Amino acid sequence: MAETPHILVVDDERGIREGCRRIFEAEGFRVEVAVDGQEGLAKVEAGAFDLLLVDLMMPVMGGLELMERVHALAPEIVMIVITGFATIETAVDAMKRGAYDYVPKPFTPDQLLAVVNRGLEKRRLSLQTAQLLAERDRRLLEVAGERSKLRTIVNSMADGVLVTNRDRQIALWNPASVRMLDLGDAIQAGRPVSEAVPQAALLEVMARALAPESAQFTTLSQEIETGGSDRRTLMANVSVIRDENAEALGVVSILRDITQQKEIDRLKSQFVNMVAHELRAPLGAIAGYLSAYLSSAAGNDPAFNRQMLERSLQRTQALTELVNDLLHVAKLESRSFVRRKERLDVAPLARATLELFKSQAAGRRLTIEEHIPEGLPRIEADRSEIELLLTNLIANAVKYNVEGGKIAVGLKAEGPTLVIRIADTGIGIASEDLPHLFEEFFRVQRSETQYITGTGLGLAIVRRIVEANFGRIAVDSRLNEGTAFTISFPIQEDH
Repeated sequence: MAETPHILVVDDERGIREGCRRIFEAEGFRVEVAVDGQEGLAKVEAGAFDLLLVDLMMPVMGGLELMERVHALAPEIVMIVITGFATIETAVDAMKRGAYDYVPKPFTPDQLLAVVNRGLEKRRLSLQTAQLLAERDRRLLEVAGERSKLRTIVNSMADGVLVTNRDRQIALWNPASVRMLDLGDAIQAGRPVSEAVPQAALLEVMARALAPESAQFTTLSQEIETGGSDRRTLMANVSVIRDENAEALGVVSILRDITQQKEIDRLKSQFVNMVAHELRAPLGAIAGYLSAYLSSAAGNDPAFNRQMLERSLQRTQALTELVNDLLHVAKLESRSFVRRKERLDVAPLARATLELFKSQAAGRRLTIEEHIPEGLPRIEADRSEIELLLTNLIANAVKYNVEGGKIAVGLKAEGPTLVIRIADTGIGIASEDLPHLFEEFFRVQRSETQYITGTGLGLAIVRRIVEANFGRIAVDSRLNEGTAFTISFPIQEDH
């Protein structure tokens, strides 16, 4: 309501209208008058009033009809009846149409002001109540909106969030925590966290965070293992929520899945150990041979000295192979690596690669069988990658073969694919090792392989090349019988 009340007096008696005007203006109110109900309704439609004084008996439009229409138009206006025919029946009719009170004629200024002031106070209180209700609804909407935003943010986090209250009951969680901890339907608000969370290590660090001796720490961090079939490693960062009196209100646990990082760390450690081992052995051997040669400790036998130099050269070649494999892996993983594909005839590449290994094969009395016909269809691939693929597979067939064994290299068109098959009669691979065969740095640990140099990267490189060229690779191997690799590449049709 405005600071200065705005009153409309509707009465067909001029004396009543003007008398009310003088009384209200003396009180500082703004006053307008109307001679009948129709004029009064027009004024209500045109302006805003706080209170309406209306006579019941008027021409054109009576007071009851006017009140009914005003109440429908502006129900917040306080309406007071002034009438010379005040009866129970008229009062009831007036109240039904929204009247607040009535003043019988004749009335004194004090009587009129007492009723009007009560009506204005009632309007003021009604407006304040409506304003408070609107403010409450607005704040409730804001709170609901903030809660909705918070829930949306928490649910969209990749990290798991698990909040418990001071009684160690679950208060808040998100889908990531349910997935990481494999909680399923066990997660429920108000349920003790010890009943819902199966990971004892997480419960232990949450309990330790609430312990008095941990009050000085803001966060406790610990790695935990989830166990089960989908084994994960999580980093749990647990913080205690405290009030202004440092009393614990609950615990917030932020869970980050570091399984992949741990695997990367494991591979890095394995890589460092492998490189250290593969470098130390040949370097030590080379240093020993050269020291013996330079110091003449091995004597002056030219044949023996030549043998030491040849072994040094072999060790150097093994080191070069290691470095090349590492460079190839780095190249394939590089974002700047450009794969230059072309329509490629694999047959001459296979023959040229076999030619490179014929001397090594002859040194081990290996028989090489070629099944590489002319006129084979072409594939789309990077020439250097196919050369590397053939080199790695044929080198393995030589290294892991037995003395006097056999190597078979064959190419053929089979439906929409070009099939490359490289088989040997070597030591073979155990069935439990086959699933790990294409993993980086994996090497079969057997007595037959302990003196065979290698990085464990060759087959991982082969797999990446096959996948990058939309091919498929399969391996068939039996212990002490041999191994066969079969690679299929889609044929590039001539246009």
